[in-house]
Amino acid sequence: MVKSRRRRPSVLVMVGLATLAFVSFLLGAIGVFIKHQQDQHLEISRELARGQMEVISFIAEDELNKGNYDSLPLLFKQWAGQYLDIDEVELISKNGFMIAGYGPLNPSDRRYVLNKKIHYSYHGEATLTLAYSLEGAYQRSIELWVQMLLAGFSLTSVFALLSYLFITRRQEARLLGFTVEELRNAEDRNERLVAYTQENPNPIASFDLSGRETFRNQAFTRLLKHLHVEHCEAVLPEDHKSLLSRIRSGERQLYAEVESGYKHLLVLYQWIDGVDEIYVYLQDVTALRLAEQALREERNLAKVTLASIADAVITTDANGRIVYLNKASYRLTRDDGDALLGMHFDEVFTLLDEDRNLPIESPLSHCKRNPPGVAMSEQANLILPDGLGLHVTVTATRVAAGNEDSVGAVVVMRDVTRERRLQEELYRQASHDSLTELMNRSAFESHLEQTLESARKRGHEHILCFMDLDQFKVVNDTCGHVAGDELLRQLAGIMHRHFRGSDVLARIGGDEFAAILSDCPLSGAMERANRLREEVEGHYFSWEQHTFRITLSIGMVQIDQQSESVTLLMSAADAACYSAKDAGRNRVSLYKEDSATTQHWIGEMQWVAQINSALEEQRLELYAQPIVALKGETRQTHAVEVLLRMLSPEGKLVPPGAFLPAAERYDLINRIDLWVVERVMQLLAGHTDGYPDCFLNLSGATLSQGNITRHLKEFFSQYRINPKKLVFEITETAAIQNLSSALRMMHDLREVGCRFALDDFGSGLSSFGYLKNLPIDYLKIDGMFIKDMKANPMDRGMVEAIKTVADTMRLPTIAEFVESDEVVDILNQIGIDYAQGFGIAKPQPIDTFVPGEDERSNVIWLSS
Repeated sequence: MVKSRRRRPSVLVMVGLATLAFVSFLLGAIGVFIKHQQDQHLEISRELARGQMEVISFIAEDELNKGNYDSLPLLFKQWAGQYLDIDEVELISKNGFMIAGYGPLNPSDRRYVLNKKIHYSYHGEATLTLAYSLEGAYQRSIELWVQMLLAGFSLTSVFALLSYLFITRRQEARLLGFTVEELRNAEDRNERLVAYTQENPNPIASFDLSGRETFRNQAFTRLLKHLHVEHCEAVLPEDHKSLLSRIRSGERQLYAEVESGYKHLLVLYQWIDGVDEIYVYLQDVTALRLAEQALREERNLAKVTLASIADAVITTDANGRIVYLNKASYRLTRDDGDALLGMHFDEVFTLLDEDRNLPIESPLSHCKRNPPGVAMSEQANLILPDGLGLHVTVTATRVAAGNEDSVGAVVVMRDVTRERRLQEELYRQASHDSLTELMNRSAFESHLEQTLESARKRGHEHILCFMDLDQFKVVNDTCGHVAGDELLRQLAGIMHRHFRGSDVLARIGGDEFAAILSDCPLSGAMERANRLREEVEGHYFSWEQHTFRITLSIGMVQIDQQSESVTLLMSAADAACYSAKDAGRNRVSLYKEDSATTQHWIGEMQWVAQINSALEEQRLELYAQPIVALKGETRQTHAVEVLLRMLSPEGKLVPPGAFLPAAERYDLINRIDLWVVERVMQLLAGHTDGYPDCFLNLSGATLSQGNITRHLKEFFSQYRINPKKLVFEITETAAIQNLSSALRMMHDLREVGCRFALDDFGSGLSSFGYLKNLPIDYLKIDGMFIKDMKANPMDRGMVEAIKTVADTMRLPTIAEFVESDEVVDILNQIGIDYAQGFGIAKPQPIDTFVPGEDERSNVIWLSS
């Protein structure tokens, strides 16, 4: 009955829905049918009206033509009275007067009105109006609706009854089918249960309520044979009977585990309803137990491994409580690890940000926000209980179970204090000068960038000082670099005393220092700079038997909101220092943008950019000026001196005197010298015929470079020209200033085969004293003695003296700046060997003297 009550509403709902659908369909069909019938009735009525209109119009027209106006109303009444559907008939003249009319008898809103024009012979025309009632057609539609609705209600009742019977019978058939299917399934399950127990690979046995064995499957029999036992009790628990009693008492399932021989067996006791038997299932769990044992061993191995590594490993549960610490953690916390177990991680480990020294986000909070496997790694300071701090790298990873629920976290901390201190020491070494322990140029420029930024954004004013020692080279040349290094250390100590802790002091070059005076007014900076300069001037430096006094030239520039860049600031300070040196050294000079010295320096800086651009864009050109022999009637070309010109971006020639001073001051002359030497070797290497001896100038800066000899030897190896065709010109002043470097280079290259000429001889103060120590092959007499020797007897006397010394040393002489034939005659009288100058030949492109492979030169070169 309960099932019937539960099923009845569903049947009614289904019957109701089906009936509702049927009624909707039936009403739609009835509506369409009645609408069609109504349209037909209306159309028939209209057709009747039109026919009646034709009849009455014929009658009216005939009577009008006869002139029977008075008989028309009676005629309309008699005719219209015969038809109940005719409501009204009217005949109206064109002037609006009614000629005849009838009705309305039954006025209605639903009428069909017809109009027709009638022509008659006397008065023209009249309008005949006929109103035909449609109420009859609509009445028949209503009657049809009522009839159809009654029929539809009858059909709906029959349909609902049939639907109810159909649905209920169908459900009963379905329930009967389900019952039959369930019986079949139950029978099938029983058969499969029997087959399952018999064919199951796991051992299965059954016992009745008294404990007697009633069944064992083949697997159980094979197990007993495999273990060499006969009775099932050998593979069952010792309390087997007690377990059976508990099952009989009402417990549904019981588990036990037996170790028989080398096998581990899991035993399940199960009550089976309906058969009053207890089934015992045996499962071989030997592999599982071995895996568990291996897992325990691996866990022990992991613990041993964690205990042996140097990193601290801390494991927490899902609430952040510490559940494990390895030995490294004990050493890191300097506490008993067992006392820390159960404490919250954040209570034990205090981690601070390295820069701001504020607590950082807990690693456990980071782990909670991220999925498993995403590790957090951060640098931090670990504060120990005794207050000391360590630099540590913290790595934390969330640990999750199979359902991804967090079960805890693993935090690894590595003590990187030693590495950090080494790193800081390396940074200090990289950012500081090893000799004076002051900041180096790179670090200083970084601080200057920050200072410039503060001046721009906050409006602060600072001072940049550029300090250069005067005549420091004298100490190095006299006592060696060891003495110079000691002097630099002493001066660095003096400078330290004149700068505040907020200031920045650096050694930015060999004997160049720089300082940033933070938030310092110009007057105070000038006063402090002068005190420093005076103390340096009063400092006596003694080394062995020598005593030196060193002075200091200081250039200063203000750093404010108008300052543009670090490069321009350093250049401006350098310019101010250059101005101090130019004014006599040992003074403080403030950078002034519109001063003559500054303009000169700016001009040189512009030449630096142009020189670099010319080197990169191949806008350096080589010219050559002949050196001719004065002996003999014809002046034969002996060699050429290679000269340098620069092409401006517009293609104009720039003389060397315009850009070489800037190149020497800003350490570009070495690149230029090497470029000239390599370019000459390239030209000579590509020349198959004879080519001239080439005199090449080497600057003092190039002589002081220790690698010039190596570069020249590499060029000789690459281009394979005759080294004897190259004569390197060294000025007397450059040779004396770099005597040791010059002698070493000259000896090395003379072994290769190169020769040397001493240029501008006589311009120095110790020319004759140094001459005997230099291994030279030519002596070039300074042009200041040559160009005016016709009018100045003293100049002629100097030339004659130089000639005498050269003959004594068997050195050929070359006169420079020969500009007239009179001077040539005098030089012939004195016995000078060679001459060059505008009076001999002007410089021309080197291609004139060293033509390409497709050209031939008409010059016959004299062999040296």
